[in-house]
Amino acid sequence: MECPFLQVLNTTTNGRFTYCHKSKLFQFVFNNLCFELYEWELRTFIEYLYEIDVLYWEQQLKNAPYGRKIPISVGKNHFIIVMNRPEIQELKQLLSETSNRNKLLKSTDINYILNYN
Repeated sequence: MECPFLQVLNTTTNGRFTYCHKSKLFQFVFNNLCFELYEWELRTFIEYLYEIDVLYWEQQLKNAPYGRKIPISVGKNHFIIVMNRPEIQELKQLLSETSNRNKLLKSTDINYILNYN
């Protein structure tokens, strides 16, 4: 049963962006991350996301032993999410004002293993 107060604003391959008219919270789930933000928090997060210098971080951490090199600071307690360039681009797309709800998926967008029996 779907919540009558929940409005899907956008979806991508790895995420869903919604708004709850009852709680006045925006929620986005991206991969295994879930954020619930009020409008002013969302605006601040989006501004921060667009200010991240992707090229700088990729160059700065080019010798890091992990594939994700772009840090996103979250909160005040030194909690940092690391992403790669395609993830950053998809997150920006997810949080964009343009809705992709009716966008047709390509076969490569579907994360499903097909087994022939």
